[in-house]
Amino acid sequence: MVGKWAILFSQLGLTTQVSNTIKIGKKEVRPSFRRGRYTISFIKQKNTITRNNIPLLQILDAIRYIKKIPDAAIVSSCKRLLAILNSLSLKDKAALVKLALKYPPSARALLGTLLEDTGNGQLTGALKKSLNPITIYKLPGVNKISVAGKWNIK
Repeated sequence: MVGKWAILFSQLGLTTQVSNTIKIGKKEVRPSFRRGRYTISFIKQKNTITRNNIPLLQILDAIRYIKKIPDAAIVSSCKRLLAILNSLSLKDKAALVKLALKYPPSARALLGTLLEDTGNGQLTGALKKSLNPITIYKLPGVNKISVAGKWNIK
């Protein structure tokens, strides 16, 4: 993840919990280590990290790790992510789609669902093409979003 994963979910308003683990997104993964009461670990970020795309990568990381958000139901996290996506410009949403192409398929499917639900279905073509049409993504509660079935989210 980009920046401090421990507080990312809290900053985005997805949870009130704060972890003692800090995850940092980097091009190359390094071994984790402890610094005081914190564990610092690294995850591979396939996109080039720039000052401008850090907030977008943080949103994508929250989507990618939606099942791991502490003390938050997936459906409530989706509602918050919908509000975050609605606040983005069309240019940022298009950049988000481009960056998402290097994320796992389940994250791309959920982003496509969320964008389509916000009325930005015209941006989701590349996401849809990048997914295997027979794969089913299990994200409990997301099926309450009307277009989730179109993205094979059950």
